[in-house]
Amino acid sequence: MPKELSVDLIVVSRHEDPPGAPVIARALASAGLGVAEYQPAPPRDPGSAPAAGRQRVGTHVLTVLGTQATARVAAFRHDAPVTVGMGDAAFTTLTRGIDADDLRTLREGAVSLNLRMHATEAEIVRALEWQLRALKALLDVTQGACIDPVAQRCFGRARLARLAPGDPASHVAVHDELWAGESRWLHTHGMQKFGRPELDLVAVPHELAGEAGAFLREVAARLAAGARLAAGSEVDLDELGTLTAVGAPVDVEHQAPFGRLRLVDTPAPGEREAVGATRLLARMALAEASQQIDRGDIAGTLETIERVLAANPDDCDALALKARLSLRQGQPLDALSIGELMELRTPHDYRGAFVIGLALASLRRYREALHALNRAIDREPEAADAFAARAGVYERLGEEQRAAVDRAHAVYLGQ
Repeated sequence: MPKELSVDLIVVSRHEDPPGAPVIARALASAGLGVAEYQPAPPRDPGSAPAAGRQRVGTHVLTVLGTQATARVAAFRHDAPVTVGMGDAAFTTLTRGIDADDLRTLREGAVSLNLRMHATEAEIVRALEWQLRALKALLDVTQGACIDPVAQRCFGRARLARLAPGDPASHVAVHDELWAGESRWLHTHGMQKFGRPELDLVAVPHELAGEAGAFLREVAARLAAGARLAAGSEVDLDELGTLTAVGAPVDVEHQAPFGRLRLVDTPAPGEREAVGATRLLARMALAEASQQIDRGDIAGTLETIERVLAANPDDCDALALKARLSLRQGQPLDALSIGELMELRTPHDYRGAFVIGLALASLRRYREALHALNRAIDREPEAADAFAARAGVYERLGEEQRAAVDRAHAVYLGQ
């Protein structure tokens, strides 16, 4: 039997009275959302106690066009502001980033329209797009603001207009909180709309929070579009490497009916399982730095490299890229200093000796460069770039035969 999913959105009106039934029906029909069947609330039995908190005025029922999904728009009057029972901390988190008028509506509004939708997993993406269109129509009618309880966020009409149409990830929010004081915890809210587990990254260096957010949105979009992910699975990011999904705890404030998965760096053979994903996030940042170099954005490249080094001062990829940038800018002494630092911090990595060799060759200290490149090749006999660099040094020393051998070997390794 297909899994049925339910998604609620709450519109808090700026007005003191609910819109009339014909007004709501016309707004939905004008937006091309179908014809609604109106069901007024049954009259209250005079002998029964009044409902506490809110009274339903009536409900509009629709079928999402082209699907079997159904939607209900229920109008309510509240005895107090809709958000009156919400704690200050929760309210602040929920309303982060909205404008002052929408914030006031959420604090004071006592009329709500609850937009509830039911759809199967197969139809949920289409139904959610319909729901956003319906939400826009209801916000226009009420001049109000929306609470998305599952994604734990709020938005008004301006913020709704910024959501990318057709992007499943626009239905998901990424929250950013402190983790152990020295790093960040980024996690999703809203994946349960798609019947998928929520995602998180922990121990994210402050400097790499931007990459972490972008990565979570990318994975969320894949899952929302139909991909599957379970504990023990890997997320393949091509040349950037992989992350492993592991089970993560769920607490009261971070509900996850379909579970929560933590994405961590896939450990190398013999390496302990990681807690965070700093290695992959750093690779993402450095991939962007390489693109910045290609665009001629030297200042942007250096800023990105420094962010990676602030997260991990021993990151050889970042140090090597910084050294190559120094060489490109005609600063071989700076590159030499970086290579010596790499040798000191990561003595078993070939790239320290390799950078020293490049810098010394640039300074025309070819014999010293040759010794450095020999060390690099001894540490990593499969490094095509080291053989290519040594071929250039041999050529400068007039040793053409050795240069030809190294150049051919570099081509072979680079295939």
